[in-house]
Amino acid sequence: MRKKRNPQCSMELHYVPHEICSQLSGISQWLDAHPQFNDWIYEDLSSGDKQNTGRNGLSAESVLRAALLKQYLNCDYDYLSFVLMDSMLFRDFCRLEPNQRPSRSSLHGLISLLTASTWERINNCQLMTAKDQGIEKGRTVAIDSTVTESDIKPPCDSDLLASSVKEICRLLERGQTLTATPLYEYTHHNRAVKDAARKCIYAGKEERHQHYKKLLQLTRKSRKVLIEATVTLANARQQGCLLITNSYLVLSFLTDKTGHASTFS
Repeated sequence: MRKKRNPQCSMELHYVPHEICSQLSGISQWLDAHPQFNDWIYEDLSSGDKQNTGRNGLSAESVLRAALLKQYLNCDYDYLSFVLMDSMLFRDFCRLEPNQRPSRSSLHGLISLLTASTWERINNCQLMTAKDQGIEKGRTVAIDSTVTESDIKPPCDSDLLASSVKEICRLLERGQTLTATPLYEYTHHNRAVKDAARKCIYAGKEERHQHYKKLLQLTRKSRKVLIEATVTLANARQQGCLLITNSYLVLSFLTDKTGHASTFS
């Protein structure tokens, strides 16, 4: 069974002389001033409940507060489950009963049931409160674009060749749509190229040479078809057989890629 709120839980937080306690107290008071939130959350949770029997689960109020606490702490569900077992402050904020110890999977399953429309309605109420109190008008959105250092996989020849064949096949497929009837045929080598590129990375030194040789052969085949398709489409363009003549042409892509494909010869 699931309730909208736990009526027997204390409305006051476990006092801790810290800024976090003051902030959570303010959030708790704001949530108490909007009891309609519990009705919205209860509707979302009811859609995932198979039956309304058994022992009491987390109330709609507790699920909402746990979701907000997760965002406030910027943590994962493992850490959220731990703090809800260990901290009296966080337990009081989420209004948990003494015997409730929500697990990671339980928290994830319940919070994931909350729909985007419900969060949007709650966010609109938050913006209205901030506007009424003169804190924020909500006209602009601040986006953090701070550059952070991260590891980037360096490019290798096998990956570059595989990406080139993938792009060639995409352009050849699009080039067939320029005429009512395709003027050329080609064979997709994406799967074979992808397999050869993967083996070039994980194979030994001797086997790697064979896989790389196969990768070059497939790339040359794709390039040859690309050049032939470029000539065929160019002739069709002169004869006025293309379905698209005055807009963005795939032919320009083909010509550009053909010029850059000379490194595979």
